[in-house]
Amino acid sequence: MSEAATAQELLICIVKDHHLVEEILMGFLELGIRGATVLDGRGMGQILSTEVPIFAGFKSLFPGGSSGTYVIFSVVEQERVAQAMELAEDVCGDFARAGTGFLFTVPIGRVKGLAAEIR
Repeated sequence: MSEAATAQELLICIVKDHHLVEEILMGFLELGIRGATVLDGRGMGQILSTEVPIFAGFKSLFPGGSSGTYVIFSVVEQERVAQAMELAEDVCGDFARAGTGFLFTVPIGRVKGLAAEIR
């Protein structure tokens, strides 16, 4: 396969509610973003407050509580990154609010293996 020709970024969005994940993915489709991977995860606070007895009493100090965490990965063309990030904020609310999640991108130098319809 040939390398993708357009500049792209890896968008990583971490959210606490699976319903929000579904909304984000549907929104990505509407923006023309055709590929994403979602992983289940657990944050530091979730692990410490449930698996390390000494921290169990501090559960309320960790934003996001004990619910699941979902990590969305998507390779996005640079011209769609701002729209994708705006969509995620519209769905999740202000990421500056503790326990909401967070969102960032990482520049991608080279990409191989993307299906033609995603490129």
